[in-house]
Amino acid sequence: MLSEVNAWLSGEDGLGTNYEIAKSEYLEIPVSSRIDQLFKRGINEDDIGELQEEFQKLGTRTEIVLRDAVKFINVAPSDVGFGISQMIPVIVACLRDRDGILAIEQPELHIHPAIQVGVGDLFIHAVMPGEQSFGSGKTLLVETHSEHIMLRLLRRVRETTEGQLPPGVISLTPSDLSVIYVESTPDDVLFRQLRVDSDGDFADRWPNGFFAERAEELF
Repeated sequence: MLSEVNAWLSGEDGLGTNYEIAKSEYLEIPVSSRIDQLFKRGINEDDIGELQEEFQKLGTRTEIVLRDAVKFINVAPSDVGFGISQMIPVIVACLRDRDGILAIEQPELHIHPAIQVGVGDLFIHAVMPGEQSFGSGKTLLVETHSEHIMLRLLRRVRETTEGQLPPGVISLTPSDLSVIYVESTPDDVLFRQLRVDSDGDFADRWPNGFFAERAEELF
């Protein structure tokens, strides 16, 4: 599964973060071990044989690390921003072969818009079973404020209808997608389903928010 996670995390056809997950193994020298004692004392030629014997007894420790796929160096999650480390469990959960409902809250937080649109394709792969899909056909329940994720889903619906999907991209139809607008009122919380047509447009008008503000700022 590690290769599939890295394909989405760093691949050009995935999120394109230029970071990947890797396994690093370390030999551990316990404090006050014989090797530690020899080095503290100062080794000489007569110690070589004993050092080799002790070296063979050392235990190993495996760590999962984040690696810069361009510079080929290990980096700490704090070095690359919170968004990258936040996306790793989302990718793993989407690719994990397990049925049921997967709930994800605001996956767009702290990540670049270019990565957000890729997240839309990741969600399609997770819910649509098939030879091209890594996922098991699970159901995703996503709470988001991201226009970029929504626009990518609408684009895939339109491309499916027009037969213009890019190579390797899984199709998406209006029946595969359910958009629920949640609105808080003084008396209650309202849930409104916004229908998507085959052209990748909303058949119902948004109550407020998202696209209206963007259009007002642009035009």
